[in-house]
Amino acid sequence: MKIELTNTPLLTPQQIGELASALDTLHTRVLKAIERLQKDVAARKAEIASRWKAAAIGEADRARFAESETLASIRQIKDNSRAELDRLFKEAGPSHSKLIAQRSYYDSPVKVLSRIALGDARRTAYLQQLAHAGAAELGHMAQVAVGTKNEPLAAAVLSLLDAMPTKDRTVSPQALASAMLLDDFRKVQEYLKIGDARLQGIVLAVRAWEQGRTNGYDTVALAMRTQAIDVQVLQELKHGD
Repeated sequence: MKIELTNTPLLTPQQIGELASALDTLHTRVLKAIERLQKDVAARKAEIASRWKAAAIGEADRARFAESETLASIRQIKDNSRAELDRLFKEAGPSHSKLIAQRSYYDSPVKVLSRIALGDARRTAYLQQLAHAGAAELGHMAQVAVGTKNEPLAAAVLSLLDAMPTKDRTVSPQALASAMLLDDFRKVQEYLKIGDARLQGIVLAVRAWEQGRTNGYDTVALAMRTQAIDVQVLQELKHGD
């Protein structure tokens, strides 16, 4: 399998979390801005309706003139809001692009485990000690690594398993990496979900405001995506933990 190399910087889970947090904050700002704009629309509607209600003309004319002025006022509020909402949307774009670019580094626990303890003396020592280990010993060391949460040992065993013919392995690299329940892998997966959900939320909120309605299918899809987010990780982001 050939691998295409790119110049995408490798970010730490903390840096990726900061990108997700930025998108979460922008999402909140967009919702608050639209809430404020909706209140402006409601106030204008009420003011126009009250004023035309007292006009000394026929009921049909009052309704027609009030509707015409209301539509013009809403159009003006929307036109005036466009620059603000566009600015917020453009702020979200770069953060989301940097975030999703990290998928190639964090799309499997094997990749994450393979980078753990690089250059660490413990990983180097384990590699030297197990250099001549057979399949059974490596399988047992994999279990020891999982049972003790010893990530440098797991990374060393992973390297040796990867160099071993598939037919000779007693445990696969994928099984070892998954069993380690790597915190970095888990958190980054959640950060990616949060970033995607928040960008989609921004897009849908702005679209609904501009169109004066909501798209039911998109709203349900967004709700399902949001429900898949780990609440604890989201709270950690919000509180800067």
